[in-house]
Amino acid sequence: MHLPSELPPQLRNQPFTVAEARAAGLSRSRTRTRDLVKPCHGVRASATTENSLLERLRALTAVTGAVVSHLSAAVLWGFPLPPALANLDVVHLTGDPGKRAVRYKNVVGHQQSLEPDEIVAGVWVSCTSPLRTWFDLAALLSLDDLVIAGDFLLRRRNPMTTVDALDAFLAGKRGRTGYRRAMRARALMRANTDSPKETELRLLLIRHGLPEPGINVPIFDENGVLIQDPDLSYEREKIAIQYDGAHHANPAQRRSDIFRDENARDGGWRVVVLTQTDLEPLAPGMDPTAVTRVRAALMERGWTPEPGRGPKQSAPARRSDTKGR
Repeated sequence: MHLPSELPPQLRNQPFTVAEARAAGLSRSRTRTRDLVKPCHGVRASATTENSLLERLRALTAVTGAVVSHLSAAVLWGFPLPPALANLDVVHLTGDPGKRAVRYKNVVGHQQSLEPDEIVAGVWVSCTSPLRTWFDLAALLSLDDLVIAGDFLLRRRNPMTTVDALDAFLAGKRGRTGYRRAMRARALMRANTDSPKETELRLLLIRHGLPEPGINVPIFDENGVLIQDPDLSYEREKIAIQYDGAHHANPAQRRSDIFRDENARDGGWRVVVLTQTDLEPLAPGMDPTAVTRVRAALMERGWTPEPGRGPKQSAPARRSDTKGR
């Protein structure tokens, strides 16, 4: 069997366009041999190349010169997204206005002007910056999901931006498409969260007329020793709220959680531990268990609801995943 000739060094281990192959001296028949695959029209790659989202994006951007954006950029940056939208089969690419929008199978082409600091050049692809990606998501996500994505930008560990940088960015987008929705989300966003579920729970409590809780506020004992920093809390009423995700079922983690919560109770704190099932109503028209339990704890500690203050108009239902802290 005749083996295909070896590829030139500049074409190995990466997608390349047919034009680049011709410039490197490859014949038309060489670009059609079995050791190469066609990720998209006009692009070739080694058949041993991993068929991942990044490889597809690398191939598409190689032939189009476009920037990875919107949901595809959000996936690359690790934004928490609803499962229905985290679709790796569909790729979002942005090109300059005035040029023909990118048109390929399973590709959504966008045309918009991007500032130089809104493009991040990676080793394999260029994509929109975290701030620009979040702003573009305003047209695609529900308000709650946009807030959750925004809190992810400002998270406590390894934040992707700062509050000041976010506000300066938004000030420059006044009047642009998506600005008003982004500003609605900005009013609800908070820094220093640890997980999307913290944000989801906080929004749920506020929407049902409960006061806004603090986020990861440290609790100290009478000697100034740290007891815990609960996900959410009401310092005046001494109520600590913990959201337990799937990993809290681990025996070692569970023992640690029990010790943590007992220390808080010894210090006079009321600890409310919630899970995913507490975030969802048991039946239509019922308040989620998280709301009823936190409301009861607040009222036990002397909080009184404001007259006429009930649940606010809710946004579309949040996803029901098990990811959490």
